[in-house]
Amino acid sequence: MSQQEVVCSVCNNRRPKLEWKRDFTYAELHAATQGFSLKNFLSEGGYGSVYKGVLHGHKIAVKKHVHASYKAEREFKSEVDALSKARHENVVMLLGSCSEGSHRLLVYEYVCNGSLDPHLSQHSRKPLCWQDRMKIANGAAKGLLYLHENNIIHRDITTNNILLTHDYEVLLGDFGLAKIVTEDHSSSIDCVGNQAYWAPEYAEFGKVSIKTDVYSFGMVLLQLITGMRTTDRRLGEKGLVGWARSQLRDGECQRFIDRRMMNSHDCHQVFWMCRLAGNCLKKDPNKRLDMTKVVKALSHIVEGCSCCIMGKEHTVAMLGYSKLKDDLQDYSESETESQIIVRSNSVK
Repeated sequence: MSQQEVVCSVCNNRRPKLEWKRDFTYAELHAATQGFSLKNFLSEGGYGSVYKGVLHGHKIAVKKHVHASYKAEREFKSEVDALSKARHENVVMLLGSCSEGSHRLLVYEYVCNGSLDPHLSQHSRKPLCWQDRMKIANGAAKGLLYLHENNIIHRDITTNNILLTHDYEVLLGDFGLAKIVTEDHSSSIDCVGNQAYWAPEYAEFGKVSIKTDVYSFGMVLLQLITGMRTTDRRLGEKGLVGWARSQLRDGECQRFIDRRMMNSHDCHQVFWMCRLAGNCLKKDPNKRLDMTKVVKALSHIVEGCSCCIMGKEHTVAMLGYSKLKDDLQDYSESETESQIIVRSNSVK
């Protein structure tokens, strides 16, 4: 395999070859995971459990679906259909499946550094710096845009389903709730997944579209900025979005920046990330950005917005501001560029 296929410089983990994709036998996967032993256990969800394994010298992740319900069978088929042809650097690769008797298993490439969720935990021994959070946001956005461009709605974008390498490259995972659409319109379905990430129209009416994914992504952005869980005890009885919405609108980002990254963040990048999160979390789906604009905005934030203080008057140079202004219209129309710059400069 070529050096380009190495996806983690720390553990030298590599992406499998495309020709790997095939049907597996239960015996193969049982042996690869050492009988689905506890020492190989990775995670668990409503669908069942995920185990690490080794097959032909490559690390794999085997999702073992529960097989006692129609819902589980439907989710299994949905995941196979959604990922059968999906190939992108920010989407986890489905290597194959097993439908043998009552067994339903999916075989994925193994992602070496777990999900985003524990890395944001207050108990994490190595808190994520701002640059890594920006990298994660970029990778997740590009993976989600690829899915939307291929008519796939993920429906379960959460910090648990954003998988990381040790270099903080992102691979979106867990497509058990994914829905393939032929048109860009909303349809009504049963509400499933993590309720904290549900868009208002999904929670109230079961309406799902690419904009419900955008809302969930906005929640992930908010967690990257704050370092909080969706139901963090520091929020009291409020949810994360309810607690942060007014501050996002007013640009008062300094109130909820994760203190563990205070020495690494760029004030302007944080300001515009807050604006971007606010645009993704709009209650009206028609007013939310689509992922094309989200990816473009993130690119401008990373490459164009830098905080440069010059001289006694603290003149701020913000390259790329005009491009962001076109995409992010969440602030008041009467607000001038200088007011935005002053406010964003106060986020330190």
